Amino acid sequence: MTWRPDLAGGCEAAKIAPTVVRYLQGKCLDIGSGPGKVWPRLIGIDTAHSGGRPVSDLMMDGTDLSMFGDATMDGVFSSFLLQQIDRTRVAVVLAEWMRVLKIGGHFVLYLPVGVPLVGEEGADPAQKWNVEADDVAALLDGLSDGWTMLEDETRQDGDEFGHLWVLRKEAASVRVRDLWQRNPGGKKRALVIRYGAVGDSILAASVFPGLKKQGYHLTVNCRPSTQSVLLHDPHVDEWLIQADDFVPNEVLGPYWRALNERYDHVVNLCESIEGLLLTLPGRLNHGYSDAARRALYDDVNYMEHTHNIAAVPHEFTGRFYMTAREKEKAMWDRRKMNGPVVVWVVNGSSAHKVWPWVQVVAEWLLKRTPSHVVLFADPGPVGSALVEGIAQCLIKDGADMSRVHAIGGKWELRRALTFCHVVDCVVGPETGPLNVASMADVPKVLYLSHSSRANLTKHWRNTVTLEPERAKVPCWPCHRLHYNWEFCTQDEGTNAALCASSISPERVFKAIAEALGAVIVPVRGAA
Repeated sequence: MTWRPDLAGGCEAAKIAPTVVRYLQGKCLDIGSGPGKVWPRLIGIDTAHSGGRPVSDLMMDGTDLSMFGDATMDGVFSSFLLQQIDRTRVAVVLAEWMRVLKIGGHFVLYLPVGVPLVGEEGADPAQKWNVEADDVAALLDGLSDGWTMLEDETRQDGDEFGHLWVLRKEAASVRVRDLWQRNPGGKKRALVIRYGAVGDSILAASVFPGLKKQGYHLTVNCRPSTQSVLLHDPHVDEWLIQADDFVPNEVLGPYWRALNERYDHVVNLCESIEGLLLTLPGRLNHGYSDAARRALYDDVNYMEHTHNIAAVPHEFTGRFYMTAREKEKAMWDRRKMNGPVVVWVVNGSSAHKVWPWVQVVAEWLLKRTPSHVVLFADPGPVGSALVEGIAQCLIKDGADMSRVHAIGGKWELRRALTFCHVVDCVVGPETGPLNVASMADVPKVLYLSHSSRANLTKHWRNTVTLEPERAKVPCWPCHRLHYNWEFCTQDEGTNAALCASSISPERVFKAIAEALGAVIVPVRGAA
């Protein structure tokens, strides 16, 4: 767009905000932020004030960053400021901004182009020099620090009148152009958006091979925790990582619409299961009757539903990709346990997923079989307390504690997930490790809570699915997410969810025994 007077004076940084999310993760500065930082997580720097109060986080001159040490920032962002600095000082200021960047950190610069020149009618009175792309390129070439240029684009669509440069700081004194391309290698771009938890990650991964078969260059927009699960998936060409809640919920819609402009096919899986098929408190469908929710959701399979959103065939191949070193480490952990190994995931994302008789069946396994029992839990005080409580019950009952491994949430996530793939059986509720192992051959015993068998395990491999007894649990499956006990019925005898309590210890023990098959044998003298 050609510059017009009515376009001036707005928050120009907001126009570039969605594009630069990927470059501003970690500890980053917004220099010349004014009252509206490009994203809330950044540290705003400005000399402006309103009513005697600073309008940014730090009221200071952005050309002097001496309060920050060398290589301390992950990103530096500046929008429509550099042209207001005397031209003779610009090279020194750019060097100062680059100084505080870590190797691998990003420098994001956005400047006005196509605007009235200094001295012309309509020119910004604060502008000291006229921005030309070639002049800025020469200034960047003059930096002593090495860099790779990732973005170099004049943006004049809609109401924009700026030019964007993004540099990644390099250890060597190099000048490399590796620009983001609309169609890399001639391929169309697909973007999969998923910010969910561990289980959501592997469900999303099921659509990756189908998108690659359709010829797409695949980008995944996710949280760091999601990436940690999918890290070595060979189908992913590029990551667009953003920290938890980096983009506030209230602007996710505009953010996603802006991303749509850069991709040929966008698969947005946010709330595709939770919120839609597992209803959220406060939403309209959460208030439907039990019968209505079951009629709507009982037969909708999560994998099929996800593939339908992505417009890929129902070829369910989502899996966890471990490195050779990770598998070697898992096998080393496994070999230290002389006998069959059962991993038991004792809790999930909410209290209703806790099964009240883990210690009972674990004791039976220890006394009647040579099995080792490994207790996993979600990281945090609840999981730790559950694991400790189960261990104390086993000690009290005289169990062989040399075969009990109370890991809880102590292991790094990928170590725990890899280990689940090399053991003899994985047991637990509808939670991350069970979902991650869903398409693996390792035997699994899963007890359901808010989902139906058709929802969750219809396509899982080598899985025994235990359903609550419908006669005893009229609310199952509820198709609701629970954050407290307001909408979940507790069993008076166990204080666990009624659906969990209705699955007897005998059923779980039998399922584990059958899953283990020939490796489970009676132990002489055991009760």
